[in-house]
Amino acid sequence: MNLLLPKTRLASLFFLLAAVPVISLAQFFNYADAYPGVNYADADLDDRVTRLLAEIEMGKVTLAHDAEGRGYLDSLLAALEIDPSSQVLVFSKTALKTRFVTSQTPRALYFNDDTYVGFIQSSRSLEIATMDPNVGQVFFDFSQNPDDGIEMEREMNRCLRCHDSYSMTGGGVPRFLLSSVIADPQGDIVTHEISIITDTSTPLNRRWGGMYVTGTHGSMEIMGNFVVDDIGKLTNMNLAPNGNKTDLSGILDTSPYPSAGSDIVALLVLEHQVEVQNAISRLNFDSRTRLHADGSIPAEDLAQMTRPLLQSLFMAHEVPLTDKVTGSSGYTDYFQGLGPFDGQGRSLRQLNLTTRTFEYPLSFLVYSEAIEALPDPVRTTLFSQIRQVLDGEIQDAAFAHLTPALRQAITAILMDTMPAILAN
Repeated sequence: MNLLLPKTRLASLFFLLAAVPVISLAQFFNYADAYPGVNYADADLDDRVTRLLAEIEMGKVTLAHDAEGRGYLDSLLAALEIDPSSQVLVFSKTALKTRFVTSQTPRALYFNDDTYVGFIQSSRSLEIATMDPNVGQVFFDFSQNPDDGIEMEREMNRCLRCHDSYSMTGGGVPRFLLSSVIADPQGDIVTHEISIITDTSTPLNRRWGGMYVTGTHGSMEIMGNFVVDDIGKLTNMNLAPNGNKTDLSGILDTSPYPSAGSDIVALLVLEHQVEVQNAISRLNFDSRTRLHADGSIPAEDLAQMTRPLLQSLFMAHEVPLTDKVTGSSGYTDYFQGLGPFDGQGRSLRQLNLTTRTFEYPLSFLVYSEAIEALPDPVRTTLFSQIRQVLDGEIQDAAFAHLTPALRQAITAILMDTMPAILAN
């Protein structure tokens, strides 16, 4: 087995943005200088992908290669505990390996709570991104050539040209990205006027451009499934005919992929998850750097630093749904079945899908290793603020969507599933 974790090669621009000219990254920023308390490049990793590689090296796990189809993909998804129903199909050329991606050969993304795998037909490698508890988003390139053995390379500079939150202007931190663009049948972006980075505050009629979307969403319009084969479609865009597709038959051949859809519920969960994980990384990098320099952080500064993550955890920015959403791939049942559940069978993964994404608007990522790994004073402050929001002590418009009944239900769920948050 050949593990090449420190080596930098091609960037896996995992969610977003076309390739950029090769420029020395050092002239823009240096994580070692900007964030000496994090040690992004050299710290020992302890994420799901790194742990799997260690198990493979010890002979505890073996990956199977499908020479006629998807290579290591199916076996790797199973080993990483990623369900194929999470599949999202992206047909825009918003990755480095653009020559393989068209509306007929979209890039497929698969994910669980902390890890993302990208598959492109004909590509010689899989793209992997994962949320390491200590250093945040890290990126890997996984060889699809069985003659190489199990070869994994950690990606650094080129990935961070796009996966840095300030786009190399300095002071940025690693992030995951979702974008919405307008693309033609070849996957080329036909206009940049509508190209945006999206999050849960983005209206649905501006989300998921350059992606396929399966499932129903009633009267709500989306940008998904909109392939511009005629430039005239950009005038008075009519999005309605592209929506509410329960399958992609007649549009493209999905047999090369593990799943037949590009599930709208998976996309909603993904949008929320990426927003929260990006907020965790910003808090982690800034707080570790401050602690490294000063040894401590005043309470009022800690409260200010944790505020963006607090709002994302409580889904304060989410645009309300105005009609019922139904998935197509089985992802809804799979995701809701993961728990953990309280004594009444309720879970933070329980979905609403009529007026909002989640029934109980506190993120399931409160259980994540990334939050657990935050510096002690930061995590303590964050948990205290969660308690104060649930107790009604924090009166803020950002939390006005939390009715007394919702606060009570969320508190009860936490009491049974993560009482440490509620401890004094």
